[in-house]
Amino acid sequence: MDYVHLEYRNMWPCPRYRALITTEIHTKTDGTQLAVVGDQSSGKSSVLESISELPFPRDSGLCTRFATQIIFRRSPESSIKITIIPGPDRDKQEADKLKRYVKDGLTTMMSDVFLEILEEVCQLMGIPGPGETLGSSQSTFSDDMLSIELCGPDKQNLSILDIPGIFRTPTEGVTTEDDIALVRIIMYRHIKDERTIILAVIPSNTDIATQEILSIAKVLDPKGLRTLGVLTKPDLIDDGTEQNVMDLVNGKRNPLHYGYCIVRNRGQSELSSNSKTRGAKEKEFFSAEPWSRLDPDRVGTPALQRRLQQMLIGLTRREFPKVQIQISKELSSCRKHLESLGPSRESTDQQRRLLIELAKRFQGLASNALDACYFRDEVLINTPQLRLATLAVERMERYSADIEQLGHTINFDSGKDVVPEEKTSVPHSASEDLNDLSDRHVEDAEEAENKKLQYPEILDFIQSYERTARDEDGSILDWIGDEYRKARGFGLADIGPSILPTIWQEQSKNWRAVTLEYIGDTIVLVHDFTVRALAHICPNEEQLVGKYCAARDHVDFIIKVEHSGTPLTMNHYFNENLQKCKSRRLQKMLEKHAEDSYDRHGRLLAQANIVKLDQVMQSMAMGNSDHTIQDIHDILESYYKVARKRFVDTICMQGSDFHLLNGPGSPLRIFGTSFVGGLSEVQLDLIAGEDVSTRQLRKNLETEIDALEKGKKLLGA
Repeated sequence: MDYVHLEYRNMWPCPRYRALITTEIHTKTDGTQLAVVGDQSSGKSSVLESISELPFPRDSGLCTRFATQIIFRRSPESSIKITIIPGPDRDKQEADKLKRYVKDGLTTMMSDVFLEILEEVCQLMGIPGPGETLGSSQSTFSDDMLSIELCGPDKQNLSILDIPGIFRTPTEGVTTEDDIALVRIIMYRHIKDERTIILAVIPSNTDIATQEILSIAKVLDPKGLRTLGVLTKPDLIDDGTEQNVMDLVNGKRNPLHYGYCIVRNRGQSELSSNSKTRGAKEKEFFSAEPWSRLDPDRVGTPALQRRLQQMLIGLTRREFPKVQIQISKELSSCRKHLESLGPSRESTDQQRRLLIELAKRFQGLASNALDACYFRDEVLINTPQLRLATLAVERMERYSADIEQLGHTINFDSGKDVVPEEKTSVPHSASEDLNDLSDRHVEDAEEAENKKLQYPEILDFIQSYERTARDEDGSILDWIGDEYRKARGFGLADIGPSILPTIWQEQSKNWRAVTLEYIGDTIVLVHDFTVRALAHICPNEEQLVGKYCAARDHVDFIIKVEHSGTPLTMNHYFNENLQKCKSRRLQKMLEKHAEDSYDRHGRLLAQANIVKLDQVMQSMAMGNSDHTIQDIHDILESYYKVARKRFVDTICMQGSDFHLLNGPGSPLRIFGTSFVGGLSEVQLDLIAGEDVSTRQLRKNLETEIDALEKGKKLLGA
């Protein structure tokens, strides 16, 4: 309907309302409705009163200050209910206040009762009531709507709208330019719906060319399939001008698809008369010349009612296909919405069945994630964060490399230029220099801060631990010498019982920080997997945290055993490493005194270096303490290599794999059928039960689906 906005752009005097017109919303109604529209004082209230048989107080003009919706419903019991529907521009607080207004339980609607209700409504809407003058900050009109619902066994399902009358000139102290625009917006909102019959009320004593409502109706209803002209006040036209009005009724001027009907309004002296008296007066009037020459089907209120009934039937028939499509769409939407809520979880059995099904799905997902069988589940294919085995192995490799690069406090004196330690294939991080590792440590700390915000429930496990700074320029032999001299006792120079544990603890001090950060990261991987996999349902949070604590406590135990226990190993690689250390040291010493060797022709011999015995003896001469310090260094380095590999394997196998991933007590095993079976009714309702809002939403959807299905069946859709 964009062309409507363009064509009638200049009809809205106020710029604020011009902008609003493009964002108008449809007023949702129960189906086909009648909208009584026209100029002010055109006789709309009289027409509406004759159709609805409600005593509208026309003198006060109240009904023309806001839209009034009259809903008729067939019901076994007679009742009247009055409410207020807030306008689209009301803020929430004001809208809630208006929605709270309800007049229920009424059985009749007399003039004085109706007038009293309208006075209350005006006060709530903030517009002047009967006999009141317009305040400086008040508007004469309101965008809110009064809804009157009339139920009874004699009522037909129908909705009628009385819309404020159009006017073009503001009255000082009464109306403004904004009011002119607001009335047009209210009218447009209610008559643009294709299921609304436009009842265009036109006074017979005015020039038809000045009636703006016909132009508007022609734009909104170009085929004229829902517009009916109603001529009022025929008793007020000047003598000799009757033929102009009769030409309209006979379709000779300004023809409409459904034409015009003409009715007679009650005069001021007849306001107290009942509908029967009014009908008799009207019949008498139209039985006289020249009105008696008109088609009886176009004259009088009964003819208007029959014409409206025919239009309603025709419009309803035309709308059937659209209604069927709309019902099907709404039914599909409601079913999808209901399906998105999952199965009902009101009873204990329903809750337990749901959790058992979810537990099976979760365990299947966890098994595929741990076995790296990602192809078995679409969510594992599409969600890299759920590929737990891959993420865990990558973190294990990083941990092993971190322990190797960052675990020792001071570099050993073995020298990289001699015989390098034989290594297995490790990730790139193992060969990174310390600056790169430090940068990655900063990045890991930033990621840890993000995880703290995401998962506050495991805050205690997500933290960075302080590491002992390494002295890159210091000599480990000097350090061992200092520690040796602090710990030696009586007797010949030998390794005292306390020296090796002391320097071992200092050299492996950083193991704890690197290891706890690794376990913390693995806990985050497991927790992130659990939260993502369970989506909206998570098992008892305390049990998960308890499993994480058990893993960390076990890791602390392993660290304490390695770091504070007796340095001990039965691994034969210790002796092999010790011999390699001594051999490397001897090789370095001999290489310092090696001389080139020549044959008898004076040619240099490759791989034939000569070391003189006296130089060897001289270089090997050192004090007992120096020999002991070198022995301690070689023992420490040999043991460190064996212990480091043993420690990394133990942490990965026990702390990570057994406690957090694949072990029977893993957090990933908590949410299983045995867990669900052990839940009490209170726990079931706490975990799987629906909250009040969800239960009400489910009930509303089920009710709406039932009503739509009945409507679909009724329409034969």
